[in-house]
Amino acid sequence: MSLSVDTISAAADQHPKPAHLHFQYGTAGFRTLGSTLDSVMFRVGILAALRSKKLDGKTIGVMVTASHNPEPDNGVKLVDPRGEMLEASWEVHATVLANAATTPEFLEALEALVKTARIDLAKPARVVYGRDTRPSGPALVAALEDGLNAIGGVESRNAGVTTTPILHYLVRATNTKGSKDSYGEDTSEGYYDKISTAFKKLVSGKAALPPLVIDCANGVGAQATIEFSKILGDKLQLIPVNDDTTTPGALNNACGADFVKTSQKLPPSLSSVLKPGQRACSLDGDADRLIYYYLDERGSFHMLDGDKIAALVAAFIVELVKNAGLEEQIRVGIVQTAYANGGSTKYLAERLPVKCVSTGVKHLHHAAEHYDVGVYFEANGHGTVLFSSETTTILSEHQPSTPAQSTALNHLVNLTQLINQTVGDALSDMLLVEVVLAHKSYSGQEWDSLYVDLPNRLVKVVVANRHIFKTEDAERRLVSPPGLQAKIDELVRRYEAGRSFVRPSGTEDVVRVYAEAMVKAQADELAFRVAGLVYDETGGDPAQRPSEFLRPINGDGFGVGWYDSTYDEELGYQPCIFTSVTPAWNNVNLVRLTEKIKSPLVFAHVRATTAGSLSLDNCHPWQFGKIMFMHNGGLAEFPKIKRKLQSKLPDELFNFVTGNTDSQWAFALYLSKLPNPHATRFKTDVLRQAMLETIADINSMLEEVNATEPSLMNFCITDGESVIATRYINSRHDEAASLWFSSGTTFSEYADGGHYKMSKTDKRENIILVASEPLTFEKADWMEIRTNHMVVITPKMNLLQVPIIDKYFVKPSDPEWSGRDTDFAAGKGLLSPRKEVNPKLGDLPAVAPIGVAAA
Repeated sequence: MSLSVDTISAAADQHPKPAHLHFQYGTAGFRTLGSTLDSVMFRVGILAALRSKKLDGKTIGVMVTASHNPEPDNGVKLVDPRGEMLEASWEVHATVLANAATTPEFLEALEALVKTARIDLAKPARVVYGRDTRPSGPALVAALEDGLNAIGGVESRNAGVTTTPILHYLVRATNTKGSKDSYGEDTSEGYYDKISTAFKKLVSGKAALPPLVIDCANGVGAQATIEFSKILGDKLQLIPVNDDTTTPGALNNACGADFVKTSQKLPPSLSSVLKPGQRACSLDGDADRLIYYYLDERGSFHMLDGDKIAALVAAFIVELVKNAGLEEQIRVGIVQTAYANGGSTKYLAERLPVKCVSTGVKHLHHAAEHYDVGVYFEANGHGTVLFSSETTTILSEHQPSTPAQSTALNHLVNLTQLINQTVGDALSDMLLVEVVLAHKSYSGQEWDSLYVDLPNRLVKVVVANRHIFKTEDAERRLVSPPGLQAKIDELVRRYEAGRSFVRPSGTEDVVRVYAEAMVKAQADELAFRVAGLVYDETGGDPAQRPSEFLRPINGDGFGVGWYDSTYDEELGYQPCIFTSVTPAWNNVNLVRLTEKIKSPLVFAHVRATTAGSLSLDNCHPWQFGKIMFMHNGGLAEFPKIKRKLQSKLPDELFNFVTGNTDSQWAFALYLSKLPNPHATRFKTDVLRQAMLETIADINSMLEEVNATEPSLMNFCITDGESVIATRYINSRHDEAASLWFSSGTTFSEYADGGHYKMSKTDKRENIILVASEPLTFEKADWMEIRTNHMVVITPKMNLLQVPIIDKYFVKPSDPEWSGRDTDFAAGKGLLSPRKEVNPKLGDLPAVAPIGVAAA
């Protein structure tokens, strides 16, 4: 028997391949814009039939979906007889067929496949197919059906609009029907009944579970949720939200598992639904991913991703195996990818074997098959549990010796029925999680406390060609482009507990950057900086480079210093300073202190590391006697002048420095310029002159070592009565880091959400704010301090702008006056926009006399 060449040729002409596109069968099959997939769908129909013939008529599945991708995308993947992913060797065949440029070339490739794979065309072919809710789905299914009809004699079954996991279930159930390995009734109803029955048995006798909010991503999971809700009844109340499957553009839009995992926040549509203490979960567009989360008593969002699910489930199964008396016979193991959080890996490795493999369901699934019970969950929420056939036999034949063993054994047997072992199944996994929570009596918060996640961030970088990125070591290291991994390693070394890797997406024209660090803000910053490296490596236009790839994130600690409102002889003149290495926005003690403290002068600094490690010793401001100091910027090539600077200091000031930043050494140098740094009173002119001498001395040392990069020296000093702040750069051509001031009689919140403004009711200044960036949305509140000028605030609240006249000063009459280049300071993230007031808090020296905290 041979191919029906004429029939296939005529049909193929109706589905021509776009000449400019190349298709690649990847981890999730073919996936791209739905409008470009017509020819691919036709050819997949023929390929599915040939695959079935190769396997003696076993039913092959075809799922038309793009899962978590935006609605305009679509895709298709083939499912092998046991519900598993397509055999790897056939991925190559799929790619070859999809890219045949013309009908004759396609026919030639088909004949080569039949010959190479030794396909007996006389064998029957059986295919079951389904789709998700995307608008492009019906047309693509029609093209698929044209392919099935062209090959001739295919017994096909349209499962309609369904979830990806149900399609996988149907394939396996159909192929095992009537055998000793029967997976269940080969209908959607059989799927719902099998899983629901097992769930009811597992929660029997347990306390009623609280209602569960389910974000259905406006996808096909909505109808599956409704079906489960009908069957489960009062065993588990399901509250579906984002269940709109008809509104154009709603699918996966600001909702769903991928949105929650990537943005690490609550879907906006749930903000009025989810209550503190309540748990919820999100599915993705085809219901094969699951992410849990909850709000704590303060309403803060906490995510419980695939790593948290894996830890919960694996620990529960290990406990059941032990309680059933089978720990010597059944080996439980867990499989992760590089995306698994370091905290998760540490927790699990102390309890059971852990293996890391390349990203992609097929890699995890195959590795999990090597365990008696293999648990795998990607951090993105895709995963399941596999029970080997040997384990299933052990569970069916084992004779428990105690009632406790019998109970644990029954639970294990029911778990094999509850879990969809063919593929990650968001709804089956959701019920599995609910079973464990019911057995352990865990709230979301108690589940979350099993281990502490290392802060992490996932960033996408759009690239022209993701295929130039090649990886090794389970995708944890890049081998191509050459040299990029070394740059990433250099960045990672700067962060405590830092880890980052880059891998090309298998489904989108993007590269994914993952980063971890001990502190959330540092994880964010590391991810964005690595993303910047990737952007540059792929030839991204510097003018279009996303700003977050450039700007450091100011979360590497903070400090607040203040003086008592009234002098207390016992306490002395010295200021009080509170510092922390946590981000200011995450520090509850900062809130408590600022609610109860009044002061005539407050110094506040939010740090983004440029030199020195993340430690309390390196947090600004610093204090010596009555003096406080802080710095926004950096001394270029500081290691070259560090020893020279230290040699200028007396022993007391040399030993005063406890940190390792350029900023604290600059403070020590400043103190050495004061006639008596221990004085309890300082004239404003003395403080100002010491600042000028400090800057001049630093410039002299930098010139001696031939430093080529400018130094940003926005220094701020106070003795509690006077304030000196500089906006300075040792360059005639570059702009300095930004510095602004605002003054008035009251500074108050005029609208909820931190909307403040400065008011001026008379000519007298009661409040002066100095900050690296404007702190309000009111443009009229703020004036920009000129580059290479000094702000002097006297004890009588007079504010003066004084030029720092040296070789780098440019007079207003000079043509260079208005031509300073902003690229250098902006590239450091230290220059706020000129055209509009930017309310974002920078790495700021902020001064707030008369009782206003400017942090």
